[in-house]
Amino acid sequence: MWRDLRQWYIKRLVCVCGGSGKMWMFAVGFMVHLIFFMSVFDIYFRTPLSHGMTPHLHHQHPAAHRLVLIVADGLRADAFYDYTNHTTRAPFLRSVIETQGTWGVSHTRVPTESRPGHVAIIAGFYEDPSAIAKGWKENPVEFDSVFNESRHTWCWGSPDILPMFAAGAERGHIETFMYKAEEEDFASSDASKLDKWVFEHVREFFKEASEDVRLLEQIRKDRNIFFLHLLGLDTNGHAHKPHSEEYLKNIEIVDEGVEKIVKLFEDFFKDQKTAYIFTSDHGMTDWGSHGAGDPSETETPVVAWGAGLALPKDPSQFKDKMIYDARVEKWGLSHVRRHDLHQADIAPLMASIISIPIPVNNVGILHVEYLGTSDEYKSEALFANARQMLAQYQQKRAQKEEETLPIFYWPYTLLTPDRELESLATIRNHLKRGHYEDANSESLHLISMTQHGMDYYHNYDRLALSIHIALGFLGWIFLMICHLLRDHSAVLRMAGGTIEGRRVWRSSVLMAVVLLVWAITNLTKLIGQQHPWQHYLYLMTPVGLWVLVHQRCAPLRVAWLLVSSFNMVWEVAIRILFIFIGIEILVMAFFIRPMLSLGLLCIGLWPVIMYSMQGAVEHSMRLVWIGACILLASFTYMPVVGKEPYYPMVEIAGLTAFTLGGIVIYWCGGDGGLPRHIPSVVYVQGMMVVASVYLVHSTAYSITQKEGLPYINQLSAWTLLALSFILPLFGSRNVMGRLLSVTASFLCPFLLLCIRHEGFFYIALSIAMFLWLLLEFYLAGNNVQIAMLKFATWGRESSKGGERVLEWSDVRRAYFFLFFTVLAFFGTGNIASVNSFDPSFVYCFITVFSPFIMGSLLLFKIIIPFLLVTCFFHAICTLIEIPTRALFYMFLVMSDFMALHFFFLIRTEGSWLDIGTSLSHYVISMSTTLFLIVLLFIARFVTTFNIEKSAKEGDCVLPRVSIGRPHRD
Repeated sequence: MWRDLRQWYIKRLVCVCGGSGKMWMFAVGFMVHLIFFMSVFDIYFRTPLSHGMTPHLHHQHPAAHRLVLIVADGLRADAFYDYTNHTTRAPFLRSVIETQGTWGVSHTRVPTESRPGHVAIIAGFYEDPSAIAKGWKENPVEFDSVFNESRHTWCWGSPDILPMFAAGAERGHIETFMYKAEEEDFASSDASKLDKWVFEHVREFFKEASEDVRLLEQIRKDRNIFFLHLLGLDTNGHAHKPHSEEYLKNIEIVDEGVEKIVKLFEDFFKDQKTAYIFTSDHGMTDWGSHGAGDPSETETPVVAWGAGLALPKDPSQFKDKMIYDARVEKWGLSHVRRHDLHQADIAPLMASIISIPIPVNNVGILHVEYLGTSDEYKSEALFANARQMLAQYQQKRAQKEEETLPIFYWPYTLLTPDRELESLATIRNHLKRGHYEDANSESLHLISMTQHGMDYYHNYDRLALSIHIALGFLGWIFLMICHLLRDHSAVLRMAGGTIEGRRVWRSSVLMAVVLLVWAITNLTKLIGQQHPWQHYLYLMTPVGLWVLVHQRCAPLRVAWLLVSSFNMVWEVAIRILFIFIGIEILVMAFFIRPMLSLGLLCIGLWPVIMYSMQGAVEHSMRLVWIGACILLASFTYMPVVGKEPYYPMVEIAGLTAFTLGGIVIYWCGGDGGLPRHIPSVVYVQGMMVVASVYLVHSTAYSITQKEGLPYINQLSAWTLLALSFILPLFGSRNVMGRLLSVTASFLCPFLLLCIRHEGFFYIALSIAMFLWLLLEFYLAGNNVQIAMLKFATWGRESSKGGERVLEWSDVRRAYFFLFFTVLAFFGTGNIASVNSFDPSFVYCFITVFSPFIMGSLLLFKIIIPFLLVTCFFHAICTLIEIPTRALFYMFLVMSDFMALHFFFLIRTEGSWLDIGTSLSHYVISMSTTLFLIVLLFIARFVTTFNIEKSAKEGDCVLPRVSIGRPHRD
């Protein structure tokens, strides 16, 4: 078996690459696209953090000896401040707002996944873009935090959050106390037990401290921090949604726990020198996710009270108006002044309260309104904030000056060294004279200038690199077009022979000079400056591609001469225009899903417009095809999957698929009985579909009853997932039988990962793919009976297929493949966006929080429809002998043209949905290029490889189809 598998792999590799002579083209293409793929992370998603700065501390006696930071993960501002019917679920913290402290709304800068929210609070900077693929548990670079600057920090909470802050502590002064990761179970009946665990272990810690002299001495020192991470609300919100009784009851539990913790600290220290800050890292949508940028996600509560913090103020005493919206009245807090801030602003506030250096990578601004100290203390603290920000700017400027040649360096002119010294001297002069308001104003102006300067130097190379990558895309596209015209078209044949040894077109001397100057300029910049090694690839790859275009562009000239000589300019121009329009429809579909419906309408009318069909069979086929396209088009108008699970739809979809599979088998059976070309394994897979439906129903019921995920269900789900990879390999090599087996096999794990109407989309897509196969087979076969398809086998893949020249109909087939690939991704919503994450997707497999496993399962769900489309595309290419390699090149040209659009539409600011979606668009368009060969190999493997060495008796090889007739499309 393994020897057959190895021989199969070698044969397919040679076949796809067109022999060893063409292998270099695939290798070059793969490397070029890998470089383009990597470039986006160096251009748009580089880490903004600098190193080597000196911490700045204001020389004032600390306003508080210790700080208690309490973060209620996933707590929405509106849920916390809610005062419906003059009742609150957080009576203690509300009394603090009205009598002891300062309150407001913390505006998070999404992305709002757990990790960046806590980093913004504790370290003072927002999501490190280079960590966009790092998940919750890892930060790709070391960073400073208030924990690191403190004398000692004790942390209690989640094993997903605490370790990243302890990892950078070289002095070992950050201690963590964590529950087991298995406790984070989304199927748990009461996730508030996680918060109770924290409160209980804090009490045990102080009980132990009272008996341990060394520990007691440690915690009584100043500049200590105590961090309580409460994960219960986030877990309950994901599992039961924010308006559930579990979530709201959890708020009460948190409030009671905070009250007891405050009493514990006050009774233990008895010095009134403890400061408290209560906040949240992010909120949550009504359907239990976070990342879309909705106010329910980006607005979190912040309450600060205790030593060094301001007391409540009456809004009427101030000339400037309080931050006000309709909710202030609804919250019943219009009588207490509200102070909003950004999430990163909490870090300098905490550092200023206990008089420790502000974290060196902080970008937050100190809000002196929260400080209940003297004006001098406030101004000194804000001045320390300004010097800390200025140090970052100076480091970025020095680094850019050092690595850039003077001829290529353009400094930031709004904040020069002279202006820095002038601004610092002005602030010091104001402080010396006691003009604290003027000092604060000048400090805030300096902070604003440093922020703009840091952005300038951070994005210094972005424009040049972006232009080079864009030119690289265009160079590769033109190179592919030249290759297609030379090796896979009739252009040279019609021109009277090949161009080898002939100067059909004298190359432009001007173009050669431009390329030479371009190469010399780039090499000068790279060698004379300190650029990372990746920049060599980004700057020189486009040059190399255009050199190849310069050498191989003769077929373009020949094609133009032929088109003009046959008076076909307008006809070719119109065809190319339609291709561009089709690609633009796909680009717009990434932003406006209903554009896919427009594309499906055009595809549905394609056989009606381009072919004249006669007879009942032809008309029926045409109507069914149009109906299938309309059915698929309806999904783009349905709600995006992920907001609210509704498992009965999944169950109905599974049973519908089972019924349709029976109908297909009956159609293939002819006179009845077990069809010889339908493998018996298909019947086993049918039972697997029914088993998947039962597992979805059983698991959903168990979760609803708060009984958790039954072990037998979990084991069965993973078993079905494993069998879905293996069972298709036992089927026959008959085309219809194997495709039916693959479709049923992919359906089982897909159903287990569905929460709403995705199952119906899979069914509609499968129907459309079968009809596409039938139409292509019929139209290419010059009225060959479709019934022959029942007996067609994969047989030997024709090696002569690559010798057939391309026709315009092949361009259409490549576009259809690209269109259905995009449709597979976005038919039920932007399932590639991280905002679509919901634990309910994977409840049949796992409920305990595990980002890697959950993410892998969701990725597998995304790939399944894509792989299904690839399998049918491979079948079409095989049956009607389309030159697969040439279609692959055309697919590259189209997808690269789309990728070029998305490259310039990538966003690095805004919500996680905005950032993640813009990046996912580029990744999808590039991934379909980078991994198309891999997916084709997988598709060929699951459709053609058979564990049984020979085909079953009764299989026959499909007769050669006539494809030489002209096509109208």
